[in-house]
Amino acid sequence: MTDVDTTALVRRAVEEIWNRGELNLAGTLFSADYINHDGLIPDLVRGPEAIKLGVTFYRTAFPDLHITIDALTAQHDAVVLHWTARSSGQGTLAGTLVCRVANAQIAESWMQWDRAGVLERVGLGSATPNGVPIRFG
Repeated sequence: MTDVDTTALVRRAVEEIWNRGELNLAGTLFSADYINHDGLIPDLVRGPEAIKLGVTFYRTAFPDLHITIDALTAQHDAVVLHWTARSSGQGTLAGTLVCRVANAQIAESWMQWDRAGVLERVGLGSATPNGVPIRFG
C-alpha cells in the first residue's frame, strides 16, 4: 500500500468538495463502498454518491456555506476533524468528524453535530405530520 497523507486527503475533501462544490472529486477521494454512519442520510446511500447527495443538499439550502477546519489530526488510519460551518443568515454550526482511510480513500465517517437543528433551519422541522417528534441521533 502506498503511504498517503490522510490529513491532506480529508482537507482536500473539505476545501474542494464541500467548500467549492467540486463533486467530480468524490470518486477520487471516497471509496466505492464509503459509508457515513452519522450523517443526515446515514446508511441509505453509499460510496461517492452519498457525498455528492449530501454536498448538493447543503449547498442548495445554504448557497454560501463555508466549512472551516478548526483542527485536523491523524493516527494510523483515522483522521479527526473539528470543523465550523458558516452561512450568512443561518449563523454557525460546529461538529466533529472521524474518518477511516483505507487504500488512499475515505472509507467511513462518523459525525457529531446538531442534525435536528439543521433540519429545522431548512424548514423540514423535527416532527412528523401527526405531531410525533422524530428523534435524530
